[in-house]
Amino acid sequence: MRYCIGIDLGGTNIAGGIADLDGKLLLTDSIKTGLPCPASDIADRIALLCRRMATALGLALSDAAWVGIGAPGSVDVDTGTVLYANNLEFDNVPLGQMIHERTGLPVYVDNDANVAAWGEYCAGAGKGSSSMVMVTLGTGVGGGVVLNGKLLTGCNGAAAELGHFVIDMHGKECNCGMRGCFEQYGSVTALICQAREAMAAHKESKLWALAENEEANVNGKVILAAYDAGDETAVQVVNTYVHYLCIGVTSIINIFQPEVLCLGGGISRRSDVLVEPIRAFNAAHGYGRSCPKQPRIMSAELFGDAGIIGAALLGKGK
Repeated sequence: MRYCIGIDLGGTNIAGGIADLDGKLLLTDSIKTGLPCPASDIADRIALLCRRMATALGLALSDAAWVGIGAPGSVDVDTGTVLYANNLEFDNVPLGQMIHERTGLPVYVDNDANVAAWGEYCAGAGKGSSSMVMVTLGTGVGGGVVLNGKLLTGCNGAAAELGHFVIDMHGKECNCGMRGCFEQYGSVTALICQAREAMAAHKESKLWALAENEEANVNGKVILAAYDAGDETAVQVVNTYVHYLCIGVTSIINIFQPEVLCLGGGISRRSDVLVEPIRAFNAAHGYGRSCPKQPRIMSAELFGDAGIIGAALLGKGK
């Protein structure tokens, strides 16, 4: 049986999966990354995970078509080299070559956000489309762009940094060195910061009770629970957040005009709160609003499996 292996390389865990050549997952597994450690140790663990998964399904590792890896940081997709990944302390690490030497298989490496977008494009929200943009809301704002069936990587592998275009030049300072980046307003981190600031000014807010009177307990679920309960402070916070989200996502649609725009990240499951307002805003303010063909705006479908499935399908068409 021919199959493919997908690896989602993170700072805490290395998640893996075996899929058929259409992206259907047959098995998932994980192993600790084991930081701090040299890159060679991480490569050893990835190879071990590949063998362990193949053995669990009674498959020969040599029957795998390829190994795909989603890695954090900047990646040279032509050579499979991780140019820089701060959390892994990678600096020009030839990860693809290292895994090939340990498995004997073809290896494809790309940025983890691009890989998740590729998974959604091939097997999730974008399946069957010619173009898709995925905007992932989490600690920051990430994502990936697929145009005419190809991932947009840029000349240096760092394209599609969707969180780092400016929506307020006098706005909040971003860790990239700019001010007013979309990430400072559209990430879940930004939502949490806005909620904590509002809580300090509104001690009567239900946010306090839901967070057990600890600001540190405030997260997306707490904020949306207070919003659902009609708490005025939470409603104002969420409405402000969604307004910035509408501006940012519509700007992204204006640039790429994709067939599909999907929102990723756990919070995007609340399409009633996030997706529906974006659809309405884009219909009213999007540059292509008069065109007969409009982008389909929706939540992602694969969520936690997108990275593994996307990695497993990196060799598709190559």
